[in-house]
Amino acid sequence: MSINRRRLLQFATGFTLASGFTSINPRHSLSLEVPKTNIEIRVWTAKGQPLDVKSLDQLYFLTLEDEPISELPRKVESGVLLSQCPDFPFIIALSLPVIGFGEVVLYADNNGKGYTAADFPLNLNLAFAESRLHRVKTYIAQQRQQGIDFPDSILARLQRGQQYLNYGRNSNSILSQVGWFNLSLVETLWGGEIAVFTQAKQKIAQQPSRPYFLFGSNFFGYDADNPKYTELFSQLFNFATIPFYWKYFEPERGQKAFKKSDRSIDWLHSHNITPKGHPLIYFHQAGIPNWLKDQPYSEVKQEIYNHILETTAYYQDRIPYYDIINEANNIPWANELKYNREQFLELTQIAATASAKGYPQVKRIINHCCAWGENVAYGKPPQDSPYQYLKKCISADIPFEIIGLQVYYPHQDMFEINRLLERYSNLGKPIHITELGVSSAAIIDESSQLKEPRGLWHKPWSETIQADWIEQFYTICYSKPYIKAISWWDFADKGNFWAHGGLLDSNMQPKQSFYRLSRLIRSFRD
Repeated sequence: MSINRRRLLQFATGFTLASGFTSINPRHSLSLEVPKTNIEIRVWTAKGQPLDVKSLDQLYFLTLEDEPISELPRKVESGVLLSQCPDFPFIIALSLPVIGFGEVVLYADNNGKGYTAADFPLNLNLAFAESRLHRVKTYIAQQRQQGIDFPDSILARLQRGQQYLNYGRNSNSILSQVGWFNLSLVETLWGGEIAVFTQAKQKIAQQPSRPYFLFGSNFFGYDADNPKYTELFSQLFNFATIPFYWKYFEPERGQKAFKKSDRSIDWLHSHNITPKGHPLIYFHQAGIPNWLKDQPYSEVKQEIYNHILETTAYYQDRIPYYDIINEANNIPWANELKYNREQFLELTQIAATASAKGYPQVKRIINHCCAWGENVAYGKPPQDSPYQYLKKCISADIPFEIIGLQVYYPHQDMFEINRLLERYSNLGKPIHITELGVSSAAIIDESSQLKEPRGLWHKPWSETIQADWIEQFYTICYSKPYIKAISWWDFADKGNFWAHGGLLDSNMQPKQSFYRLSRLIRSFRD
């Protein structure tokens, strides 16, 4: 569960680059032993204004394997970022408004080759437009080889994207240039999304039905006296997430709240809905009982083993799935006890061993937020990206069955979401989308934990935009055989985490998204 910590932490320290300029609002510092090459990146808004310092300071670098790297010493001024250059070819990422599409993270990868110091100074607006066009063209060419047919409308968008890109390259004024580059991005962003949606629908049509696919949501709003909630839940879902936040599940040592959870689980089984426990271990403040906080690490390890063994042994096959550990890649908000990366690996091993000892047939999920690894770029090191952490778990032979990914509105378009899912599939494990949500309104939601809706996808959030996003996302996921489950987070706008994130409003009335998802699931199963 995500508890008021989706905004990645920013760390302010001071440092100086080898060239002598001082960083403005850096997030962390690195000591430099020898002078390094510095690079210059220039960015404008689509209206020709230099991008503001706060927005530009969110820029980060990635390896060619899409792994973000910790921030290097930099200086940020209006429209200009000066940074130490990575020692290897790299990708540039930045969230930027694109008039006519929304605000999403854009990637510049030099047509797949990455950048080196020789490529700078760099007009990033041009680089974004070039790289996006190349990525979509490459994807379409690959999918055509797999027998996917794309409508002429997508190809026409790419042709216009190329044409606008050429107009911008040949323009003499910045205002004209960035306007054309924005128009090119509009075409290729839309074209990429339509392409992956088209591919997903054709794949679904070619594949057999998937009757055991798990469509779910959290079941935190269960109340025996609220029949509307349960009636609508059972109409839509066959999978439900049950809370096991240790702080609340065992507030007093040795006094687990089994009876409270039993009521929800009994109801779910009576309606043929599969429960999942979430999370057995989580080092956010909500996951740590007060009586455990001051214990030495050796004692914490034993308590974790006992807690998980007792819980899974108690429920046996009544709860076949668990998020055995949540956000364990050294993210600050989920590391209240200040453990290091080696300790987190050991704790993951303990969670995996104890859960299988309690119930040998358990399906163990290692659950993560920040699937793009933004925590590495924006947080104070040392941190792992979820991908890096999962690779470490696999290399250490930690036994688990399923990768869990959270995809709350990620400031990424559907094309990039599709790329992310394909990347995680390379780890060779089934994937569950364990938590996700987007808003149905663009105004403050005082009843939610986040209050403020996040992001801009196509248009300001509304019931229709929420339903459109859901239709595309679920279709893309369902088309991938390695994805076995999708769990929306907030079923209703009552005690919800994500602002306006429910499929029901606060009066338990279905939104457009409820009906859209219901029709979509029926179409998958027909």
